Amino acid sequence: MTKKKRRTHWFFGLLFRILLIVAAAAMVLSYVALFVNPSKCALPLLFGLFFIPILFLNVLLMVVALANRSKSVWIPIIVALPSLLYAELFYKFSAGDTPDKEGIVMRVESFNVGMFSSSSLYKTRDACRKALVESLQRTSPDVVSLQEFFVENYQMADTLLGRLYPYRHYHLFKVHNGKLFGNIILSKLPIMESGTIRFRRSTNLSVWADIDHYGRRIRVYNNHLESYNISFTSLVKRFAEEESAEQIGMQLEEVGQKMIGTVIRRSDQANAILENINGCSFPAIICGDFNDTPMSYVYHTLAKGRKDSFKDCGKGFGSTFAPLWPLLRIDYIIYPEEYCGMSHKVLKENISDHYPVVAEIII
Repeated sequence: MTKKKRRTHWFFGLLFRILLIVAAAAMVLSYVALFVNPSKCALPLLFGLFFIPILFLNVLLMVVALANRSKSVWIPIIVALPSLLYAELFYKFSAGDTPDKEGIVMRVESFNVGMFSSSSLYKTRDACRKALVESLQRTSPDVVSLQEFFVENYQMADTLLGRLYPYRHYHLFKVHNGKLFGNIILSKLPIMESGTIRFRRSTNLSVWADIDHYGRRIRVYNNHLESYNISFTSLVKRFAEEESAEQIGMQLEEVGQKMIGTVIRRSDQANAILENINGCSFPAIICGDFNDTPMSYVYHTLAKGRKDSFKDCGKGFGSTFAPLWPLLRIDYIIYPEEYCGMSHKVLKENISDHYPVVAEIII
C-alpha cells in the first residue's frame, strides 16, 4: 500500500470511528430519556423520540464494522445490547399465554379521532363519524376514550352513540362558529363521578370518570398531552424558500426551541395527571394519546408500577400513528399490576391519522 493510500485509509477509518461514537452517544441519550425530567433537561427526550432510527443506525454501523473487521465494532455492540430490554415496548413476537385469572372482563378503547378531519380515506367529518359509529358497534368496548373529539354542538356530544353508550363525560373547547372539540369518555357502565384536569395555556387536557364496574369503582383517565404542532410539509416549504444558510439555521433554531417547549409542557402535564392518580383511592386505567414514545419520561412516569396493554398481551408492531407506521407508538392503555390483560389490538382503520387501540382487561 502506497503512502497516499495509507493516509486515505487512516482518514476514512478515523471518520468511521467518529461516526460510531456519535451514534453510540445518541443511543445512550435515548436510554437516558426514560428517567430525566425534560423540564430539567430536554435534550435526552429528543433522542428518545428517535429511538428506533438511532437503533437501526447503530445496527447498520455494526454490520459495516464487522464486514470491514474493524476493531471498533465493540462500540455499537455494547450500546445496542440494552435495547433488548426495551424491544417489547415496540414489537412483540407472541401475545403470551391466555391468563387463567378469574374476574369480569372490561373492554376498553382509546382513539384519537383527529377532529374527524385527518382521515386518508374519508373526506368529510360526517363520513368519519359514521365510520367511527360502525367501528364501535363492531368492537363494542365497555368504555371508550376519544381524543380530539369534534362536534357541531352540545346536543351532538350528548346524543352521538347514545343508545350504545348512555353514560358519558366530556370537556369541550369552543372553536370558530361555536363548534366544539376536546376529550370524551363514553361508557356502557354507570359513571359515579367525573372531573377534568386542565393544563395551563393549552387546549390539551385530561378528563376522568369513576366507572361502576359491577360494584367496583374504577377511575378511567382519558388523556391528550401536548403535541408538537409542527407541519413538516410547511417546514420543508419554508426551508426551500429561504435563500441563505443563516436563514435556514434560524428556522431550525426556532423549530428546536418550539419542540423543547412542547417537551417540557408535556412532562408537566404528565406530572399533573400522576398527582391526581396518586390522590385517588380507586384503581386507575390510564388511556390516551401521550404524543410520546415508550422511550420517554412521560411514558415512564405514567406506566411505572403498572401494566401496558401492548407489552402485557399485544403482538406484532404496536405502532398507533398511521403516517409513520410501524415506527411510532404514542397511544396507550395502562392499568394496575393486579389486573390481567387478555388481548390488545391496534385496529388498522383509516378513520383518523391515529389507529384505535382496544384492550380486554380482567378486573
